[in-house]
Amino acid sequence: MTKTRATQAERDEHVRAWEASGLSSRAYAARAGINPNTLVGWRWQRRGPGKARKASPPRSLEFIELAQPSRPGELDRTIELRIADIAVRVADGFEPETLRRVLAVLSEVQP
Repeated sequence: MTKTRATQAERDEHVRAWEASGLSSRAYAARAGINPNTLVGWRWQRRGPGKARKASPPRSLEFIELAQPSRPGELDRTIELRIADIAVRVADGFEPETLRRVLAVLSEVQP
């Protein structure tokens, strides 16, 4: 199998698509069939060395619980995802793109 080098236009397009996707470099690279380190390197080259670092994470996060009262006789159609000590509840009728963004953020959280 012969590897070919991506053109500068292809690199720029991958970086733009990755940044617009909200996915981690690992998740985007897996979908695109490229190495995540290569993707980060392309962004570094595109932006310049001083601008490639991620912004500092917020010092603290605050979560609030939102609950909708259930109606008598109505089935609970909630999906609960547990990842380590993090729980995400997904109600029926959720926005798939919102869930993708939440999971992308969670995939970047270091234990």
